[in-house]
Amino acid sequence: MATFSAFNLSSKLVAALDKLGYHEPSPVQSNVIPKALQGQSLICQSETGSGKTHAYLIPILQKIDPNLPRLQDLVICPSRELARQVYEFAKPFERFFPHLKIRLFTSEAEKTQNSEGLSQAPQLVIGTPGRLKDLLIDDYALDLHNLRTLVLDEADMLMDLGYFNDIDTIYSKLSSEPQVMVFSATLTPGLKEKLHRYIKSDFLYESEQHMTAAGVSHHLVDIKHVGALEALKSFLRIRNPYLVLVFASRKEDVNKIYEGLKEEKWSVVSFSGDLEQRERRKTIRLIKENRYQVIVASDLLSRGIDIEDVTDVVSIDLPNDQEFYFHRAGRTGRFGKKGDSWVFYNADTVARPQELLKAGVPFDFYTLKGDKLEIDPVGLLPKKKLSKKKAFPEEELRDVKIAKANSRVKRVKPAYKKKMRWAVEKVKNKYRHKAIERSIRKRKSDAYKAQARQVKDSSKE
Repeated sequence: MATFSAFNLSSKLVAALDKLGYHEPSPVQSNVIPKALQGQSLICQSETGSGKTHAYLIPILQKIDPNLPRLQDLVICPSRELARQVYEFAKPFERFFPHLKIRLFTSEAEKTQNSEGLSQAPQLVIGTPGRLKDLLIDDYALDLHNLRTLVLDEADMLMDLGYFNDIDTIYSKLSSEPQVMVFSATLTPGLKEKLHRYIKSDFLYESEQHMTAAGVSHHLVDIKHVGALEALKSFLRIRNPYLVLVFASRKEDVNKIYEGLKEEKWSVVSFSGDLEQRERRKTIRLIKENRYQVIVASDLLSRGIDIEDVTDVVSIDLPNDQEFYFHRAGRTGRFGKKGDSWVFYNADTVARPQELLKAGVPFDFYTLKGDKLEIDPVGLLPKKKLSKKKAFPEEELRDVKIAKANSRVKRVKPAYKKKMRWAVEKVKNKYRHKAIERSIRKRKSDAYKAQARQVKDSSKE
């Protein structure tokens, strides 16, 4: 079993990691930390929940000089929530390194508050692009000339939110080329082009499965024509999850679902862009204290926020951008745990689930009927229609002829044609079920073969 001591870290840092509950590295940390310790600039693409934050924090803490009171390392995050989360991961290490100073710069505090106490410069700064530009470039609050490490965390989100102009401004003021580490859940051609200015990619780490963590199971749930709120209530009664994140694409739907669950006395909280910053911080704190069973959220909460022990994620609809589904699903199954992602759909909303199926998401299928969640063996998989009579398999054609013959009458009676159609349909249904069973057996066989190949490949390694 690998341990952090295998990276030749200082005994003080290894002891700090152990006391803070970090005993063994995740796969992404095992691959990235050795390269980062060598000073290599790198790009890391890995699924959410894989331990990316400590993959850069640990090398920074190993190389930082706590006795040198100047800015040495800078971490840029795309949102206040993500920046605070990284800060809360890093802050406890100050207890083990007496002269280490870590600061958080975001718009959740006034700029004057951010500027306070900078007479002794922090060695590590974590913040959002706009506030960092205000303080470091416009106000010259800290000297950037000796920066050793620049980290761009959740780089795909930095690009989506249009923050690269601010990052360009910050980067242009650096007098020397620092080590640049980029971490992202996705890595599109457009993002690669953006990153080329900062990094030549000495090292690129891509996890084998970067859509979501391997521990996440994906399920499509046909809710028929029941409303999303009523379907969710039935689902929660059936599933009774330990902690569930419910996502809706529109803030109106977030509010509607929250109010509907609150009326029925569920332990529920909502999180959307309507919240003031103080409310956001309070809500995240209460969530992390396990005060609620159900969290109803917009996609604001789907990017990078670590909430422990989320067992289930429910999408009552799917976002326009396919990538956001993976960020939603990635809120569960983190750090090697198991989790389930459930997507509601009906006959009118099959297009986006079909796109995810085409993208390779390994969905299985369920139908929600009243207070039962039943396995659907076919779901959105292509259903084979019975051929015309001339193309019937010989056995099926024979059975259809027999059914017709048995249903004929010598004298015409009322509804005799309907009875004949029923007899023929009964035969057809029998062969439909056989076709479905063959399809299911083939899917299982293909899955077993794929699993066997993975085992065989891993044994070779």
